[in-house]
Amino acid sequence: MSLILRVCVVGVLAGAGGDLAAAGTVVGRLDLPPAPERPPAATKGFLERAENPLAPLRPVPVTPFMVVVLEGSEKAVAPGQITWDLVGDSFARPVIAAPAGAEIVIKNVSKTARTLVALEDKSLVPAGPINPTGPKSFRVTEPKVLTITDTDAPHLKGTIVVVNTPFVANVDDAGKFDIADVPEGSYKLRIFYKDAWLEGATDVNVGPKGKTEVNAKVPPLSAPRKQ
Repeated sequence: MSLILRVCVVGVLAGAGGDLAAAGTVVGRLDLPPAPERPPAATKGFLERAENPLAPLRPVPVTPFMVVVLEGSEKAVAPGQITWDLVGDSFARPVIAAPAGAEIVIKNVSKTARTLVALEDKSLVPAGPINPTGPKSFRVTEPKVLTITDTDAPHLKGTIVVVNTPFVANVDDAGKFDIADVPEGSYKLRIFYKDAWLEGATDVNVGPKGKTEVNAKVPPLSAPRKQ
């Protein structure tokens, strides 16, 4: 199934204190560690597992579970809207980041109705089923990590990382990302993976115009992470 993510941050810099005329773009690439090994089989079938002689086993994808953020002095006064698509039994992107105060809109683009809840705050997501004719929206005003699921389908799970910065980005399969309209200044690049922040941060100094290139090394993903 083809998964499509629509993340729209509208007006995130309005009144943020930065000069858009002097803003630049941060273009980066993460130096990814080897993919973690697949876990052993939880159940045993009629036959023992065997390696496919015609095609190698695909590595576990990690970048869909990653987001990067730039932390600095800039704060979003009008953080805008984030649209997150629900595609059948999964979210189009399992992990997304959102500026604090942004309106998070979950749209169900499948034909299966779902009743969603945030495990950390049961009253956050408006009650009732979400279907193709009616999205759900809510705001989170302070940094936190939220787990969105359907209590009747626990395999359906997505994570929202709410941060105090408008400068967030997803990571593509090659580990690349870009963040536009970043005002001149000093920032810290941090990486969130699955359910926690990875250790360490990368210093980023953004000039008045043009592109700032960043390369950040990702620590082993099996190492302990900050909650």
